[in-house]
Amino acid sequence: MSARPVRLSLVYATWCPHCVPISTDGARELAGRWKIPLRPLDIDRRGEVAEADRLVREYGDWNEDYLVPQLFLEWSDGRVEHLYTAVPGPTDRTREAWRRLLERDPPAER
Repeated sequence: MSARPVRLSLVYATWCPHCVPISTDGARELAGRWKIPLRPLDIDRRGEVAEADRLVREYGDWNEDYLVPQLFLEWSDGRVEHLYTAVPGPTDRTREAWRRLLERDPPAER
């Protein structure tokens, strides 16, 4: 049985200039293009931080003070694919990374 993409999860913070609006808008657009739901996880919201930390710890670029945003593609078979971690510095790099992500074809069933 093949697996299919089921959700994008964006780990972000509202105070982060790489996150809002660049990554929140980009993730919403990418999820729409790929026809899968988006789950935003704000690291400063009590009900979301535990899941955000788990995703980053298990599949992303983890350290105690990890970088945001980070983007994950979740599959129907339980796999999680890390797609992106922001690079510190000018937000131009983040905008370019989202441009490249938005050019990608939708993930195919595997």
